[in-house]
Amino acid sequence: MPRSKLSTPPAMLVVLLSLILLQHQHQVTDAWSLRSSMPDYCYKPPPRSEGICTIEIEGYYYDSAALDCLKYSVGACHLTPGQSFGSQEDCVQTCIRGERKYGHSYYNK
Repeated sequence: MPRSKLSTPPAMLVVLLSLILLQHQHQVTDAWSLRSSMPDYCYKPPPRSEGICTIEIEGYYYDSAALDCLKYSVGACHLTPGQSFGSQEDCVQTCIRGERKYGHSYYNK
């Protein structure tokens, strides 16, 4: 009985690679649409201080590498401006546009 053309190893490899490339393209498109809809403010670094200070300021900022809102703590003297939110919820609603659901997961409105 003749073998089908898809059962040959090179043909199966081509089909598998095509599926992988399609999935990757979908992920890249989703990441780009998220980036294009996010305010530029969300890509600024958090504030930082120069020198030694005894007073510290805490806040939240969006970390594009972690794709999450993280807490920061800096000295209150000689601050350089940067991205800062008073709460993690404000950061999430502005930069991720979602709400906390379970642990580290967010869902979009």
